[in-house]
Amino acid sequence: MKTFAKKLTSLMPAGVTLPSDLVEVFDWLEDQGWLHLRKTGAPEDHWLSIYPPEFLNHLGTSHVTFGGTTVPYTNHWSAPDTAVDNRIAEIGVTSGDGGRVAIWLDEMGKQHFVHIGHDSLRVITDDPLVLLQFLAMGYLEAGALEQTDITPLQAALDYHGVGAITDLDPSEQPVAPIALQEFLKQRFDLDMPTTARELGISNFPEYHDTETNDPFAKWISSATPEPSEEELAYELELMRTVESLDLNDTDSSETIMDKIGTLFETKN
Repeated sequence: MKTFAKKLTSLMPAGVTLPSDLVEVFDWLEDQGWLHLRKTGAPEDHWLSIYPPEFLNHLGTSHVTFGGTTVPYTNHWSAPDTAVDNRIAEIGVTSGDGGRVAIWLDEMGKQHFVHIGHDSLRVITDDPLVLLQFLAMGYLEAGALEQTDITPLQAALDYHGVGAITDLDPSEQPVAPIALQEFLKQRFDLDMPTTARELGISNFPEYHDTETNDPFAKWISSATPEPSEEELAYELELMRTVESLDLNDTDSSETIMDKIGTLFETKN
């Protein structure tokens, strides 16, 4: 176990462990020179890229990186719950809007890999090799997929709102983590599927989806405290503010920014 895996392990609650397959891949990524440090170099400042350094600023690369955190899952709750936090260990980033991949201990103490998105969550798999396949497929934002039955290329085209790869500037065209894919094939005989659905990964249910059968989503729902009156008032005010902007799916990025700018003009 090399530096990154040791640092990540030090951030995990007791009872959560890194599977050996993940450790092996993390060690390989570190051997490629893809370990990076932020700030002071504390354990949470260590992160692994799935690309060589020359692709770090490329707009077409996946947002997937590996790293841990000292911020508990329930830190944003009105009443943080250590019993919940002790069963969740974040191990990576999966989207630009805050999506994460984590290890979750179920009621029986079994480990699952789970998706914690901006507005959705679910169990991804209990198989570390399936998780590695999914994260190495090259989805631009694996943690923000609205559908798991589309290819990484189609997901990228949908993200940019275009119909063909030739419609994208070369700086925005999708770049798959080829070296990682080749290592997974060589070491574990893993091929890349066409879509995440082929790995058995279903669409991620939204928070508070009362019809979901996903065990992680149901557990989070049952553990989450009821919002306070202050929080409900804030949410209502936020909804009214969003409605007042009259945002439309057909709005350009410039139009959306102009509408958001009116909030500051009103405040001033």
